[in-house]
This record gives sequence, C-alpha cells and structure tokens, in this order.
Amino acid sequence: MYPITYEADLNPTPSRATTFFRLLLAIPWLIVAMFWGLLFAFTHLFAWVAIVILGRYPEWLYNFNAGVVRFSIRVTAWLYLQTDEWPPFGLSDDPSYPIRVNVPAAPEAKQGRLKAFFRLILVLPVAIILSYATSYIQLLAGLVAWLTIVFRGYLPEGVFNMMSFINGFHTRVISYVVFLTDAYPPIGLEKGKLPGGDVAPPAPPAAPAAPAV
Repeated sequence: MYPITYEADLNPTPSRATTFFRLLLAIPWLIVAMFWGLLFAFTHLFAWVAIVILGRYPEWLYNFNAGVVRFSIRVTAWLYLQTDEWPPFGLSDDPSYPIRVNVPAAPEAKQGRLKAFFRLILVLPVAIILSYATSYIQLLAGLVAWLTIVFRGYLPEGVFNMMSFINGFHTRVISYVVFLTDAYPPIGLEKGKLPGGDVAPPAPPAAPAAPAV
C-alpha cells in the first residue's frame, strides 16, 4: 500500500449559501496558503540538500513539509467543494476533518540520493497527467458541483468520486515531489466514504511505476 493516503467523507447536502460564495470565503485561507508557501519554498530546498548529501530527511523538516501538503490539500478540496466544512488554518493532522491526508509519523530511515537529486525529472510523467487533470477535469467537476449544489442542494456521488480521484492523485504526486516518500506515485487508489459507511467504487487502475534510478 502506498505510504501517503487521501481520504474524503461525503456530505450529500452541503450548504447552498457557502457554496455560492466559496471563492470569496476562501480569501483568508488563500492568504495563509501564500504565507505557508513562502516558508515551504525554503524548507523544500533544505530538504532536497539534506537528502542528497546525507541520504535522510531531517524530522523537523519532514513534519513541516508534510503539514504544508496536508493544509494545501484540505484547502483545495474545500475550495473545489468536495467538503463543506471550514478547513483548519494549522498544519497538524485532524482525524475529525472530512478531508484527511495520512502521512507516516516519521520520515523513511534512508532515501535514494540519486532519486532525490533527479526528482523533478522523474516526476515529469505523472506531473503532466496531473496538470491536465487539474486544468480540465477538476475545473469541470467543481463547476458541476457548484451548479448542482446551488440549484439542487446536493453533491452528486459521481462528482465526489472524481474529486477523490484527482485530489488523491494530487496528494501522492506532491508528496513524492517534496520527498515525503521515495515510492513513485501511482494513479488511482481512492475509495471514497459514502453515507452509512458504504464504500464508493475504486478509481481506475494504477499506471505502471517509473523505473528506479
């Protein structure tokens, strides 16, 4: 099983009012995201240098970068209407929040230095797929969700499942880029949680992993 997982709980009847004004309501979170992003630019670089030179991820860097990934994914899922609950401003894990990014408590004992050095090249295939998914499919899913919630008062399960697929893939790709794991990110692992504990159908099969360096 992939070490970084994404989970989402479906609220079938979100608020029409907060959905209608979601972009406006998101401004405080986007400001905080800019602040975390500025710090993250430096901590990501420090992590890259540490892993390339030492072959390991300093724990304090790992915890901070994992928190920034967790925050950004929660805000993205909320912004694109997969959840109706206000996302926390902090970086720590919150098991009660309906969007959860599960990261191992400690970094891997050893990471490949060459794989870390060439990480931006290795991630290109899945990054290209992700860019198309977020540019077109996620925008389309968000638009369908917005229209359906505002005019009909519910979030379709099919749209929710597509959001889980995209956000889960996004989580794995960004986690791989920032060295939270050395394992190449597969496509499609999510099983969204529906009301009553039922499990949504799995996403499409994973793509073949890239060769190790």
